[in-house]
Amino acid sequence: MKMNSKIWKIVAVAFLTMMLLPAIVSAKMDVQTYQQEDSVKFVIKNTGEKPAYVFNALKILDDKGNEVYASQEPSSAEVLKINPGVSYTFEWNTDDVSEGRFRGILYEGDDKRTLKAIPTDIVIRSRPGKPKFYTDKMFYKNGESVDVTFRNMGLGTIYVNVNNWKITSLDTERVVDTLSEDCGFGYGYGCADSFEPLGFLKQVKQTWDQKDSSGDQVSPGNYMVTAEYENKQSGNVNTISTKKFIIRPPRKDRQE
Repeated sequence: MKMNSKIWKIVAVAFLTMMLLPAIVSAKMDVQTYQQEDSVKFVIKNTGEKPAYVFNALKILDDKGNEVYASQEPSSAEVLKINPGVSYTFEWNTDDVSEGRFRGILYEGDDKRTLKAIPTDIVIRSRPGKPKFYTDKMFYKNGESVDVTFRNMGLGTIYVNVNNWKITSLDTERVVDTLSEDCGFGYGYGCADSFEPLGFLKQVKQTWDQKDSSGDQVSPGNYMVTAEYENKQSGNVNTISTKKFIIRPPRKDRQE
């Protein structure tokens, strides 16, 4: 009889454990961040043993607590059920985000009615741009169009002055003309500076017709183009020049 009593106690404990197990086992969510060239991915994964719930919205705060990004309006977001072993990815596009400290906020919980915030701190570091300024070739026939390209080869945004690209004669050391995107290729000076953002592998291209500021064909010789840019929207203005290019004399003046 005593043995039977012990057996019944063991059975009772086992039964209660089985009944309480679902309540004891809880969902466990893990958040990992992956910084790309122009974005940050937030991967939230259910590493627990029961389903969990995630609010389908990512919120980003700056270091002062101001909201700088929301993947969607809370009123239009929904609660997602995430089964064990399943992950869900949120992505924040940082292409036009300056460096600094930020906090990503996601909401998860065991029950869709009791979601709690999961903060994740991230740092966006400075990503310098890398300007490349060049002409389409080195030698040009007299009167041939000269294509000039400013291209950003770096990850960070460059702010390029799309106006007042100075074309200089290396033989006379004089500026013979300027190229401006905002006010056309008209002859003469006077276009205001206009610094425009240029992202990774983006470019600005302008064409010079070999005319000076008076509208006359320039003399044969050596030339280069100079432009201005900034690595930030405010800061020091840098200059960059193309390599030397050569305008050949008209064919009738060239010696065979």
